[in-house]
Amino acid sequence: MRSLAIGGGVPCCNAGGFGLEVRPDFERVKPMRAYLLAGLAALTLAGCQSADERQAAETGEIKLTNASMADVSRLTKAARTKTLMQPGQWQTGLHIVSADLSGFPEGETRDTQLEAIKGQEKSADGCRTADDLKPFDIDNLEQVAGSCTFPRYNQSGGKLDVEIHCGEGATKSVLTASGTISRTGYDVMIRQVAGTRGAAGYLDLTLQAKGARTGNCVAKPKN
Repeated sequence: MRSLAIGGGVPCCNAGGFGLEVRPDFERVKPMRAYLLAGLAALTLAGCQSADERQAAETGEIKLTNASMADVSRLTKAARTKTLMQPGQWQTGLHIVSADLSGFPEGETRDTQLEAIKGQEKSADGCRTADDLKPFDIDNLEQVAGSCTFPRYNQSGGKLDVEIHCGEGATKSVLTASGTISRTGYDVMIRQVAGTRGAAGYLDLTLQAKGARTGNCVAKPKN
C-alpha cells in the first residue's frame, strides 16, 4: 500500500501533531492504492526571492493555478514564517468521514482495506512544537504518487483550497483539501479519489483533520 499522510504521519497524520504530512507506508496493506492526505512543508528559505516569493513571505498567502510541484514548493517555503503553527498545548484529531472501497473484492480483501483505513483515525492532546504541527506537507508527494500538478493551490484569508492530480490513467489520483487554517487551529476536509469508478482498485476516501491550540504547554511535575 502507498499512503500519504496528513498532519504528521498517518498515511496522513502523525500521532502527535496531526498536521497534514505525506509519508509513504508500503508495508502495512500493500494492495491498497495510495491515500493522499495532506499538510504544509516547513522548509528553510534561502537565496534570492522572486516577486511572488516576496509576496508569500510578507503575507503567508499563496494563490496558484495550473502549478507544478516546484512552484508550490517554492512558495510554501517562502511563506513558512507566516504559516507555522504556534507551539503549545494542542488537541488534534483525524476522523474518517466516508470510504468507498467498491473497487476491491468483497470479503477479506475489502475488509482488510477498511480496517487499514479505520486505523488512521486518531486523537491526541499534548504539547506540540512548530515542527510537530505541519498541516499540509507535500514534500514527498511525487516520490510516492508519481508526477503531480496543482490545478489550484489557494491559501489565503485563513482558508485552504487545494486540488492535486497525481499519476496518469488507471493509476491517477485526485486529492482535494479545503477548510480553515491558522496559527492556532485548523479544520480541513481531505478527499482522495483513486482510479475509475467501477474499475478494480477504485477508492474514494474522505477524512477530516482538526486541531486547536488550547493554551501553553502543561509543565511536567517534578519528581
